[in-house]
Amino acid sequence: MKLVYCVPALYNPGGMERVLAEKVNYLVNTGKYDITIVTTDQKDRPVYFPLDERVKLVDFGLDFEGHFAAGLVKKTWLHYKKLSLYKKKLQEFLVACKADICISLCGKEIDFLTSLKDGSRKMAELHFSMNNRKLFILARHQGFLWRCLGDFRTWQLKRATRGLSRLVVLTNQDAADWRKTHENVVVITNPVPFDCDEEPDLNAKRVIAVGKLDEQKGFDYLLQAWKLVHAKHTGWRLDIFGQGPWKEKLDAFISENALGNSAFLCGTTMDVKSEYLKSTFYVMSSRYEGLPMVLIEAMVCGLPLVSFDCECGPREVIKEGENGFLVPMGDVEQLADAMCRLIEDKELRERMSAKGKECASRYSLESIMPQWVGLFDELVEK
Repeated sequence: MKLVYCVPALYNPGGMERVLAEKVNYLVNTGKYDITIVTTDQKDRPVYFPLDERVKLVDFGLDFEGHFAAGLVKKTWLHYKKLSLYKKKLQEFLVACKADICISLCGKEIDFLTSLKDGSRKMAELHFSMNNRKLFILARHQGFLWRCLGDFRTWQLKRATRGLSRLVVLTNQDAADWRKTHENVVVITNPVPFDCDEEPDLNAKRVIAVGKLDEQKGFDYLLQAWKLVHAKHTGWRLDIFGQGPWKEKLDAFISENALGNSAFLCGTTMDVKSEYLKSTFYVMSSRYEGLPMVLIEAMVCGLPLVSFDCECGPREVIKEGENGFLVPMGDVEQLADAMCRLIEDKELRERMSAKGKECASRYSLESIMPQWVGLFDELVEK
């Protein structure tokens, strides 16, 4: 069976890229699948997460990133010019390789995917919530017009995905929203990329967070909360792993608030599992998510969890008071209070660690990937 995945690029150390790598490596090892990943913005940069050598990579070199900072008129013109070229290239490629299924990760191709007439089944896997486009805009701009633009972008996504053979979403919460307008929705959660039989160091006095340093991940909120925590518990440290455009901004906050001896931006790591195991609990401060893999990975490693109850995903991973705490979105003081509760109560950390380990099995590759295999078989048989 020939599968073609479409994703903007594979050089980022992001959760979506990690999950895609794990899935295609699993699938190609079954011997049933011929897999190609099509990118638009790889630009000869190395793939971050290792791929099986049997997985083929094709980059169209369209560089949608290149005009992101241009003025509105120029950006709009370049966007649609490149989108038209992308549609032509992808149509020709799918015809030439005789793809059975084309899977979009909801990059630029989602706007035209259902109009391609190459004979393959079209589907999408959504690694973010239905309102992601609106939330992306509102995390950067405020006001009525920006909110209207966000609503319009959500409407565009709904229109583009209604004609797909299947739309795969990550959470039941998101599926309930999609099923108000769509009949093609399937829920398949993401698999965690590793197993863990080891125990974390619940006495390490180290809090960990992982993610891109940008608006979405909300590390500005986290550092504000950490300032409150540090005032009470000076022996603890916060390590944030990731890279991104907010590094200077976050560094400045750390310096201006004298947190340099307790809060650290650690860059990226290829061995995030070992970093989880050297930590006491995990904290997530995102403004919005799809299904945050970092929460699942940390839970698999036995870490208690603290997270904003953002849209969407955390409430499907965290059982309040059992394996972690959910905090109202944007409430810095409650985020700090939840961290202090875990810092001050060793027995609570141990109970939450054990409960998290119990919940983790449903996210294993062995549990998740047969659902994908069954879905692909169903589509091709039809």
